[in-house]
Amino acid sequence: MHFFACCALLLVVVTLPTCFVQAGPIKDQCMAAAGITAQDVANRHETDDPGHSVKCFFRCFLENIGIIADNQIIPGAFDRVLGHIVTAEAVERMEATCNMIKSETTYDESCEFAWQISECYEGVRLSDVNKGQRTRNHRG
Repeated sequence: MHFFACCALLLVVVTLPTCFVQAGPIKDQCMAAAGITAQDVANRHETDDPGHSVKCFFRCFLENIGIIADNQIIPGAFDRVLGHIVTAEAVERMEATCNMIKSETTYDESCEFAWQISECYEGVRLSDVNKGQRTRNHRG
């Protein structure tokens, strides 16, 4: 179930319980700023391109939860935000894969960059959920 990453990281579709106390208000703030609804976010994969507003929602959300800043992934952000939820192997895989995504500096490109990051993070699998046995100490 590739949707786990969206629940764990983005927390925007409301299909699974939120993992972060402030994710709800951040999600609501970013949806309002982008002019979209939760249904728009939920429907994002129904077309090849979810639209500029949905992509900019993800930029706002990822910036506010501390995943990206200045059109770059913050080093160690995936581990800091999700390291207590997913396995160490998942953290390493996501950081190795997703941290290779780069962005231009324009506003439009920053929305596209955030969209690509969210798509990459959705690569976390249900099998990546930490079952309570952390193989290394969480740094965060």
